[in-house]
Amino acid sequence: MTALAPAVDVAVIGASLGGVVAAWRLCMLGQRVLLAAEHPWLGGQMTAQGVPPDEHAAIERGGACATYLHFRQAMRAHYRAQAGFEDHTAMTEGLNPGDGWVSRLCIEPAVAARWFEDRLAPHVASGRLQLVRGVVPVAVEREGRRIVSVTLRDGKGQTQTVCATYFVDATDAGALLPLAALPYRLGKEARSEFDEPDAPQHDDELDQQPVTHVMALRLCAQPGPVTPTPAAYAFWREHRVPHYGHPQLSLAMPGSRLGQITALPLFGSGATLDWWRYRRVVAAHQWPRAPRDDVSLINWAANDYALQPLLEGANTQHEVQAAARELSLCLLHWLQTEAPRDGGRGWPELQLAHDMLGTNDGLAQQVYVRESRRIKAVRTLHQRDISADAQHDLNRPVHDDTSVGVAWYKLDIHPTCLSGHGTNARVRPFVLPLGSFVARDVDNLIPGCKNIGVSHLVNACTRVHPVEWLVGEVAAHLGSRCVLTRQTPAEVHHHASEIRALQHDLQSAGIPLAWRQEWLASLASH
Repeated sequence: MTALAPAVDVAVIGASLGGVVAAWRLCMLGQRVLLAAEHPWLGGQMTAQGVPPDEHAAIERGGACATYLHFRQAMRAHYRAQAGFEDHTAMTEGLNPGDGWVSRLCIEPAVAARWFEDRLAPHVASGRLQLVRGVVPVAVEREGRRIVSVTLRDGKGQTQTVCATYFVDATDAGALLPLAALPYRLGKEARSEFDEPDAPQHDDELDQQPVTHVMALRLCAQPGPVTPTPAAYAFWREHRVPHYGHPQLSLAMPGSRLGQITALPLFGSGATLDWWRYRRVVAAHQWPRAPRDDVSLINWAANDYALQPLLEGANTQHEVQAAARELSLCLLHWLQTEAPRDGGRGWPELQLAHDMLGTNDGLAQQVYVRESRRIKAVRTLHQRDISADAQHDLNRPVHDDTSVGVAWYKLDIHPTCLSGHGTNARVRPFVLPLGSFVARDVDNLIPGCKNIGVSHLVNACTRVHPVEWLVGEVAAHLGSRCVLTRQTPAEVHHHASEIRALQHDLQSAGIPLAWRQEWLASLASH
């Protein structure tokens, strides 16, 4: 076992979207940093997982970190500079490169991945940032309330031991929590814990949101070869989604309540919402002088894998990921051979886009993880903190004296693995309280991804791109302050003067701590 030297101020374990942002910001704050990355692309759901950013309607006017808004401007500038690109966006406001409708910024993940690499490169060159690739955490040494080291293992089985003053768990699954034998939340809390209206009577760690293995499909001018029939195709072709009853391989999807079903056309035009343009990231009509085919990232209800939870179920994470991948390939085969088509069947023009996701096969480098293990925090944000009873509640944002940033997204739960509970409920514009970053049982571990102190239900609102970006920013500022002042996060949270000093740092970095009136009208219309 080889120890990395010298020891760093902060080790960021996991190059998720929050992890990359945390490492970048920590370097800008002058800390010595290590970033441990499992996958080739840095940036998690924005890149390696292949998910265009899910955002709120006010994002065009503000309501997010300055660095996140700058990232969005940089993505648009990239496309404006491309020879042959013209902005003919029709589905959303603002320049939307893919002209998809899930987001106002449907972009190719490779473009974002290059941007992250460019942000980190100067810090790697200066020696301030150690970037360790192709590794996963496999062990944690803890002494009392402090983590001493984290052991990383690469694909060849070789290990490295990372020593740091502070650790940021920026893995998509909250992997350091069980390795450190720390208590954590997973799956659903019982209604008795927080009196959440949509919580079940009994808690269930295995009733988690499904995962999805995203694939990139290109709409070709001519039919192409049909992919071989996957081994699981017969099963998925006959499978009906529990609690809803529609075929898994179909254009249907669960509605906003248990048992409700709705459907979208595969292809649409005008303002019609359809599956193809849902997460389209290359729109042919945007490239009239440099012809390109449409490309869409397939993250639909039909390839949500909910037979087994990703974490701590009967199957291993590897087995669940492999099964999710197989489901996506089954969906592809169904689209090519059986999807409805003007009285006929099949769209062999849909082909895997092998050049889109940094892999040889057109599937994402990493499964899309919607739900993580979550710290047991000194303050857990729950549904009653943010719920909206009516439309006008969107004009009544949540306030908190310990706010570390603004957030908003609908309470969007895909039908979960056991109960099938799904919803898409309104919530008030809210803020993240500092206490949701402070673990109760450890002094030098800070959450940096989807593992902050929230309930299962609120995680549905905080799992999206701009909020995870905010989590990375806050983790960095909190970690840096703790290093400089030699305090723990709990001590910062305990003293009003320290909270104000941290909030000053956040605001100076362009992180708004409260909702502004001019942003709220956009949310009400979303």
